[in-house]
Amino acid sequence: MARELLKKYNEKRDFGITAEPRGKAGKRSSEHLRFVIQLHEATRTHYDLRLEWDGVMKSWAVTRGPSYDPADKRLAVRTEDHPMDYNEFEGVIPEKQYGAGPVMIWDEGVWMPEEDPAKMEKKGHLTFSIDGFRMKGQWHLVRMHTPDKRENWLLIKSKDDFALSKSKNDGFLKREHTSVVTGRTMAEILKASLGKTTQRRHLRKPMSVHQRPFKTGAKKSSTSLTSLMKQYPGPELATLVDKQPNRDVWVHEIKYDGYRLMAFVDKGTVILRTRGGQDWTHKFTPLAKAIAQLTIESAVFDLEACVLNERGQSDFGALQAALSDNNQKIIHGYLFDLLYLDGEDLTNKALIERKVQLSKILKAAQAPLHFSDHLESSPDLLEQACEIGAEGLVSKKKDSLYQGRRTNDWVKSKCGLEQEFVIGGFMPAKNHTKAIGALLLGYYKNKQFTYAGKVGTGFSQQLAKDIYQRLIPLQIMKSPFGEKVGRGRRDYIFVKPEILCEISFIEWTSDGHIRHGSLKGLREDKNPIKVVEEIPKPIEQVTKDTKPRSTSKDEVSYRGVKITHPDRIVFPDTKITKGDVAEYYDRIAPLMVPFVRSRLISLLRCTDGIGGECFFQRNPMQGMGDEVYSRSLTHKGNKHDYIYVQNEVGILQLVQMGTMELHAWQSSISTQGKPDQIIFDLDPDAGVPFEAVKLAAQDIRNRLKRLGLVSFPRLSGGKGIHVVAPIKPEHGWEEIKEFARGFAETMVREIPGAYVANMSKKRRSGKIFVDFFRNDFSATAIAPFSLRARAGAPIAWPVSWTDLKKYKTASAIQLHTIDDKLIQKAQKVSAEFLSISQTLKL
Repeated sequence: MARELLKKYNEKRDFGITAEPRGKAGKRSSEHLRFVIQLHEATRTHYDLRLEWDGVMKSWAVTRGPSYDPADKRLAVRTEDHPMDYNEFEGVIPEKQYGAGPVMIWDEGVWMPEEDPAKMEKKGHLTFSIDGFRMKGQWHLVRMHTPDKRENWLLIKSKDDFALSKSKNDGFLKREHTSVVTGRTMAEILKASLGKTTQRRHLRKPMSVHQRPFKTGAKKSSTSLTSLMKQYPGPELATLVDKQPNRDVWVHEIKYDGYRLMAFVDKGTVILRTRGGQDWTHKFTPLAKAIAQLTIESAVFDLEACVLNERGQSDFGALQAALSDNNQKIIHGYLFDLLYLDGEDLTNKALIERKVQLSKILKAAQAPLHFSDHLESSPDLLEQACEIGAEGLVSKKKDSLYQGRRTNDWVKSKCGLEQEFVIGGFMPAKNHTKAIGALLLGYYKNKQFTYAGKVGTGFSQQLAKDIYQRLIPLQIMKSPFGEKVGRGRRDYIFVKPEILCEISFIEWTSDGHIRHGSLKGLREDKNPIKVVEEIPKPIEQVTKDTKPRSTSKDEVSYRGVKITHPDRIVFPDTKITKGDVAEYYDRIAPLMVPFVRSRLISLLRCTDGIGGECFFQRNPMQGMGDEVYSRSLTHKGNKHDYIYVQNEVGILQLVQMGTMELHAWQSSISTQGKPDQIIFDLDPDAGVPFEAVKLAAQDIRNRLKRLGLVSFPRLSGGKGIHVVAPIKPEHGWEEIKEFARGFAETMVREIPGAYVANMSKKRRSGKIFVDFFRNDFSATAIAPFSLRARAGAPIAWPVSWTDLKKYKTASAIQLHTIDDKLIQKAQKVSAEFLSISQTLKL
């Protein structure tokens, strides 16, 4: 097919003269679709956008080049398909040849279509995301209805985090005028060619720091950026307290007033993410470049990006101005923690050990990078920090581990009150048109948007106009606040609560409003729904022993969830209690959440322990907890209510109800009709040795590999092994089930003495049942890291193919055998599983 598509390309070129690659069928270079944009100075200068698809590069000539301003609609003329080898072409096309002139690789990376490209092309509207050196975010190609023979399209930027206003977009193409491969200008490409065309394979390595977070090889390494970002999804957060702790077990750092970032590094490639998970590398390019120069192979850093004022104090308003003016050179990065280094997870090491390693890495570093040093405890430390104009202190326990969530091991004490709020409306300025006079602020309390008062100071006349322009498109007729605000006032304009701001204020009033507030700036690094009221906790309460403790004689607490009757024995003939079960799930919950989040789950509840009555439950009921949710789904005409959770607290709330096992769906709620993994449950008949089950798992692995699918083994915690292959959610339940059925029946047909694919126990004698029935709308499978309600408290555990060889039973990993080394191995396996994106070809 590709050969036929390239016929026109070949007809236009004389390959005895031009060094452009011959048009021949290409193979997909990786599991990700590639794109390239080549700046081409032919009869008219234009930018050639090429998207990998059907074994060729579908091509459009964008006459004026791409624009990050969503208001721009750039003409994109469809041209002939190009071979995939053309992605590597940079040089000069000789005179009298088609397209004569210099060609530059202006950008490259991967692209992700919103749905089937063929269907979108037929409709005349392609929606896709791009992740390259220069092109980011979502874009559209829309076909125009024109009478001429040329196929004209429009290239349009979506309104997303990467979009720019007209003023910021102006000059974008002029600034970005060099090759992402060699750093050369067009003039340098012409000069270097001396009449001969050069291809990229002869050129230097790319100079850009911000490369795409995707590996182009078929197999990802465990230290790839994708894996690292899955493994460390969020930063450690500090609890607000009323004053600093003052014991020798604490160290203290200056609290910076900037943007919190996590830096992911792998082989010179750097990605900077906000605490909300947004990729902001393009906003802090000098920081990324400086981090890329550190003498490390791979790492994960925790840092704050700041701008200093003339007094050397971090200034959030100045940081906002620098980002707005694209003045990135004045932004500094203060690195204060190290989570991962050259293949080693450091989160289970003490804070002080991590900081020692971090200081060594940064010993030779220069601005804009700085090591955030710490101070030992002193009674007046917060007072001194306030005197020099700092925002406050962040105090950390010396022996604290890095847990990636809010804990009492890190606390913050401030010189004054300040926090984020969500803008729910505004009052127009009285003396200026199209400007704000005051902002109406809110936060979320019990999932309801709550009014917090208004602020009318802290912004210049220009900023008041800029904020007005940001807010007016979000105008709504009804107040977003839960209570009545400004009843009868015509000067209140309400908006969708989407934009955040940072406010400093004197105090909270008795009716829950802020007093004497001042705007410090707008924020973009946090989800509005996460903004809650911050009330300082008494330091005495927070700095008590932070281990789970009894709140009464019959209760302990994990993640704020009270576990009743923690001393009750739940595994007969052992000392394992309900409290031990809760402690395990609290420890493993961060690893378990990605495998159960937004998935319908079935519970095996044993309210009196596994020696009593146990029962399955998938329907919601009263009192399950505020982080346990329900979802109604209709299947084959029948409506059912199901349970799901979104976080660690939800898991603990289920444990409090006596849940032992969690069984999860093979699809997320967002793609309910399309599974994102295929699972085969190998269930051996009594007497079949476990060595035979491991060989069967390897057999499935090899068969899936021949289909282009990477798979992973899991000890079931029972008798068998689960073999699971992650897939893109592109096929419906029936298609997946039929594929799995055919796969299992082929195994039986080829080796009938070893396998059976029928549920009948009569037919299983001496064989292994290849259970494919888990791949069904109404079915679930035991979730990774779930306990099993069986003797010895075994656990369903993900392992590597290498480690699988050493286990003697499927229940080898039990509650009493869990240690840090085992968890670290499972963490790596899970990160690799979650990073895989592969297509099942039916």
